Amino acid sequence: MPKVNRINFTDYTPTNKLDIAIECLLVSLLVFMPLVFGVVHAWSKEVVIIISGAIVICFLLKFLIFDNQRIIWTWAYVPLVLFLILIIFQLIPIPAWIVGSISPNTAELKRELLDDLKYTDAALNTMTISFYPHATKHDLRLVLALAGVFVVVLNVFHRPEQIKRLLRTIALIGALIAFIALAQNLFGNNKIYWFISKKYYKGYSGPFVNRSHYGQFINLSIGATLGFVMVKLHEVFHNKKVTLPTVFEYFCSNSAIWLWPFLAFVGAGTATIFISLTRGGMISMLIAMGFTTLLISSKRQLRSNGWTMVTIALIAFTCILYIGFDAVYNRLATLRDLHDAGAVRLQMLKDTTTAWSKFPLLGTGLGTYSVVYPMFDHSTITALATHAENEYAQVSEETGLIGLILLIIFAAIIGFHFFRNIRRSGQPVCSAAYGLGFGLMAILIHSFCDFGQHLPANAYLSIMFCALLITSSRQEKTEKCNTKKIPIHGIKVIKTALLPGALCVWMWMIIGANNSRLAEAEWNKVESIAKNLAEEDWQGTNAVYSDLLSHASAASKYEPENVRYIYWLNVYRWRSINQTANPNIADAKIAKNSMPVVRDIVSQLNIARMHCPTYGPFYSFVGQIEKFLLNDEAGAEKIEKGYLLAPCDPIVCFVAGYLDILEGRYEQCFAKFEKAVQLDGGLFNDVVSIYVDYLSCPRKAITLAGDDLGRLSHVALVLTEGQYEDLAQQCREKIKNLLEQMCSSPDAPAPALASLANIYKEQHNNEAAIECYRRALILDYGQVRWRIELTKLLAEMKMMPEAMHEARICLRLLPDSREAQMLVADFSVNPATWNKDSLQQ
Repeated sequence: MPKVNRINFTDYTPTNKLDIAIECLLVSLLVFMPLVFGVVHAWSKEVVIIISGAIVICFLLKFLIFDNQRIIWTWAYVPLVLFLILIIFQLIPIPAWIVGSISPNTAELKRELLDDLKYTDAALNTMTISFYPHATKHDLRLVLALAGVFVVVLNVFHRPEQIKRLLRTIALIGALIAFIALAQNLFGNNKIYWFISKKYYKGYSGPFVNRSHYGQFINLSIGATLGFVMVKLHEVFHNKKVTLPTVFEYFCSNSAIWLWPFLAFVGAGTATIFISLTRGGMISMLIAMGFTTLLISSKRQLRSNGWTMVTIALIAFTCILYIGFDAVYNRLATLRDLHDAGAVRLQMLKDTTTAWSKFPLLGTGLGTYSVVYPMFDHSTITALATHAENEYAQVSEETGLIGLILLIIFAAIIGFHFFRNIRRSGQPVCSAAYGLGFGLMAILIHSFCDFGQHLPANAYLSIMFCALLITSSRQEKTEKCNTKKIPIHGIKVIKTALLPGALCVWMWMIIGANNSRLAEAEWNKVESIAKNLAEEDWQGTNAVYSDLLSHASAASKYEPENVRYIYWLNVYRWRSINQTANPNIADAKIAKNSMPVVRDIVSQLNIARMHCPTYGPFYSFVGQIEKFLLNDEAGAEKIEKGYLLAPCDPIVCFVAGYLDILEGRYEQCFAKFEKAVQLDGGLFNDVVSIYVDYLSCPRKAITLAGDDLGRLSHVALVLTEGQYEDLAQQCREKIKNLLEQMCSSPDAPAPALASLANIYKEQHNNEAAIECYRRALILDYGQVRWRIELTKLLAEMKMMPEAMHEARICLRLLPDSREAQMLVADFSVNPATWNKDSLQQ
């Protein structure tokens, strides 16, 4: 057996304190990002930008202080710098005629959308390529941070010991996240860290809200672990004859004991990807794993490592069997039903391609997908699509053909370095390429059906993998250069200018990120107050509305170009005047002394349209006020324009449907109302009133309710009030049939059983009602109301001892219940209660 040493976790000491600072900052960044949901909130993004900037500043200080430092050249810099220049160019106001030359549809669409404004000509003399510069600046900050970390990792982590330590760190962090996911799966309560609730979160993906994002992170972490293990195995068996017994003997020795935890993580991490039920993560991992195994098997000196893959597979399969094989099997079985889901994503891809064809060269601006794509959306998804579910399509739409080509060139350069590492067998650290390639291949495949690289926790790992592939492929050159110092002459001025330039960019990024954090903090307070007001049908005191508007104004001041904040600020200003839950402004009655505020709302929203001309809710809201309050017929055109721009906004759909009614387009209104209800169930009652009272289409109301019991009950009530008694009875019969179908199951819910019991009681089917109430009370013993109804039914059926028994239980559960006290008193003087035959029954 070859003689080896155990893994030394301190086998390298950085050459200076700046190297130590860079490594410590990078490790803290890598630990922080996955623990805060992958970095989705503004405060966590600010932390990431601060740490990333600090890493770059430390590197530039090192570059400035030490004359023997050199920048490692790679052609990957070229597409990366050009991509940054492209994004910056999208933000620069340039003459409109130039925009019309290089992106004619951009200039034409902006003029078409803003031609009604009084100051259009002066305002549109210059314009940006980006349709929403605020979103582009937000994404530019993150791209700059990523680019900075890429340069630092490439230039600092060029020694084998550094590369191994970084891979080991990523592996250990991935193991921590996988452990959290396993713990939450086994002992969790469908909350992140057992106390943070998130919508749609099922507890399968650790601290990540989206299971696909978790899948990408773990695939990358597995890649780092595989890379580290491959390097160590290459070091052990380098220039030695390898046989299966030799490999087996090594893994059973004390020398390999430190590798087993890493192999265990790869197996357990693989299992958590399956357990998280991310189909894209599973498929991309299997393809990447198969490709990596074939590559390893094709290298004679690495064929023994194939047994490592077998070991990993066995560990993963064991974990899956123990934790949730059935759930994994059922999830994979849904691949047979991918036609519908695939059709939706294919339609999104087609629509995104259509959007790209309108702005093919330079795109619509980085980060603008959510405000541009809706006008091209023909998919059946009711919700707003904030991402394309396909990274390549979204990049094409936002940055155009130029941006996509630059990223393809960057990927090709990384691929060149990957295969360069594979071809080299003399340097053990080059073997890390197998793991790094696995991780990158998995996310490249997964990105065809997900947007996980928009999450900084994943994007940072990906860009670091790219840097490590380049630096590991240059090991022979690095060693030669390390034997001879190569100082850089004649560029002292440039070196000196880099630091203040970087500091200026860093401060700009921090200021933007900090404003975003402060605005988000204020908006969280706004949403909390608005939620309480909505529960009260927007009936609130002046103090409550003053508090709401104060926080909304603060958020808008921190981010004055954020169209969402501007829009809702003015909506809340309107709510403070109107104070009604009715979304239809046509029914509003506004006092004359409030009209100046209404006009100011219109003015503020029109100004805000300049920040993002394609934000549809602006047009819909302004159009309502103009048409229904200011008697300006131009408002109708704005309402229609708003619907074309934002067909996935519930209020926009509702208002457009109402406008169709006013203008006699009755058949067109139904689809818009239906979509409005799908997007916001709170609009159901308003739509039903329109169907029944305005359109006299009661059957449409029944169809809209579907099989929802609560909605059917409301429709039945509205139909009764509207004297459609026959249809109301049909609704009740449908409710009964649905409840009977639901309650026929042995695991029927208690509320459904109680509802069916109430229907049977109204139909005087007391025996069936008693049976349903008894089943409901077995499931929910403490429901006094149901028990009182059961008591009354038992009394009607002359089952007095049982009625007395239930009445006494009611008193035990609720001693102050006046109704229960009266029932016990009445039963106590009833001779049938104490009749011997009744007692025997």
